[in-house]
Amino acid sequence: MKKMCVVLVAAVLLLSGTASVVDADPPSWSSFVLADAFLDMYLSPPLATGVLNYSLILGSNPQIVLGGNTYNVDWVQAYFVVSQDQTTGFTATNGSVVTDWKWEAKSLPGQIAGWHGEGTNRVYPGQSKDLGFAAGFDITGNAVLSGLHLQYTDRGNVVTDWYKAPLPDVVIPEPVPPLLAGLGGTFLASLTMLRRRLHIR
Repeated sequence: MKKMCVVLVAAVLLLSGTASVVDADPPSWSSFVLADAFLDMYLSPPLATGVLNYSLILGSNPQIVLGGNTYNVDWVQAYFVVSQDQTTGFTATNGSVVTDWKWEAKSLPGQIAGWHGEGTNRVYPGQSKDLGFAAGFDITGNAVLSGLHLQYTDRGNVVTDWYKAPLPDVVIPEPVPPLLAGLGGTFLASLTMLRRRLHIR
């Protein structure tokens, strides 16, 4: 009898451990831990009312900053819009852009809404995920953050949890005006000629 109880307890513990790894459903608004920052992870364009289509982009070295410590992110398995407080809500409904991820919103309007990958549908460093809201996406009057379900490694310990923080804007280098580009080419040519003359002498 004792052996059977031990086996049952072990089975329950094993199942509960695996369930937390496979099931990416956010249980509540309070499940999202506030991070100091997300680095080399972007939402393009930035969140705005009426903007429906976005891309979640992971650079080659995505990181999360927690308590002043920086950790490399292994993968991201969900993107959610998360309200900064529980006194106001925003409106968000599922668009048609997302594939392989499941839509979830706790209420409408509510405090969290977004998508999560089931199983191994994740975004890894160097990859991106297209996300789409339906018409009527409205965050007016409610400051929101980006919420991510992600995994990182802390001194050999694998950590998987829900985190929220602003995602930085994608930095797109501005094109060099033709006049400046021409001046740069002329300068380099002059420098090359000067070097040749000095070398000859």
